Amino acid sequence: MVLDFYDRIANLFGVERAASCMAEIQYLMDKGYDEEHILTLLKDYALPVGVFYILSVLVRSRLSVDDLRSSLSFLFGGHRIIVEKVAGLLKPHSRILDFGCGQGILSCSLAMRGFEVYGVDISPEAIQIANKLAENLKCKVYFQSIDGGTIPFPDGYFDAIFCVWTLHEIPQNQMLVISREFHRVLREEGYLFIIDQENVAPFELIKASMNKVGFELCSEIGVSPVYDHGKMSKAILIEYVKRKQVPK
Repeated sequence: MVLDFYDRIANLFGVERAASCMAEIQYLMDKGYDEEHILTLLKDYALPVGVFYILSVLVRSRLSVDDLRSSLSFLFGGHRIIVEKVAGLLKPHSRILDFGCGQGILSCSLAMRGFEVYGVDISPEAIQIANKLAENLKCKVYFQSIDGGTIPFPDGYFDAIFCVWTLHEIPQNQMLVISREFHRVLREEGYLFIIDQENVAPFELIKASMNKVGFELCSEIGVSPVYDHGKMSKAILIEYVKRKQVPK
């Protein structure tokens, strides 16, 4: 049964997402849960709960079936979409920060492409699962939990920063602090990629903050229709670059 759902998830959303489910099971077992009880729960409830969820989303959102497919593909397999869109901009073995890495799916996906990846998150539990995921996928990622808005790395340390589905969680009075930290730890000519949900993330505040600290906006595109946080909108990808300072 484990292999059955692993293969189905991997076919739909990639091996990283399937391995993440296994990492969560391992995490729960470490906390004292019984493996057989977890797997029986999944066997009995995963399909009917999934049916209920999908039908409820269709009713509430009035999405077309095709748009809901796109939304689910992005929400659960967005790491593949993101990597495919931006990996070509990065040099081999680039050093990358995944800010707000969660359980590490994007971090591991980037590491499997040969990048040097560091993932940070405020949730110690997420970092524990992320480490299990990296172990399962046999990739190297440097994960650590952080506290607050300070990024614990030297100036100019990273070639690129990814911030995916994270900034809508940042208090608005902290946005400028985070923007300054991004600018500080990114090297000159390095990239910052922000992916978040339109009408949920405060994009005008994000853009104003990034502009104020010295980032240059390169592009802004809609990546996928998405239904999340009870709203139907789009996933937006914004690309910034840290330009060299030109003496006045």
